[in-house]
Amino acid sequence: MKVKELISTLKAFDPEHDVLCWCEDLLSEKHSSRVFDIVCVDESEAQKLRVQDGIPLLKFGKTESSSPHVLIGIISDF
Repeated sequence: MKVKELISTLKAFDPEHDVLCWCEDLLSEKHSSRVFDIVCVDESEAQKLRVQDGIPLLKFGKTESSSPHVLIGIISDF
């Protein structure tokens, strides 16, 4: 995604929403870092929470504790 495309896409969302990145890929133990490509930018209702080991997660769906978030989907390929 080009900078102008990302800026244009983000302007469509409420500027007060959190922006979070998500990826279904797991980091390989062989690499300390990775390059990611943006594949989508969407808005979703979700609740921020942490599981027992402290890892942050989102629980998708509208509840009393949820709020809208802008989610940037990324993949470890380009």
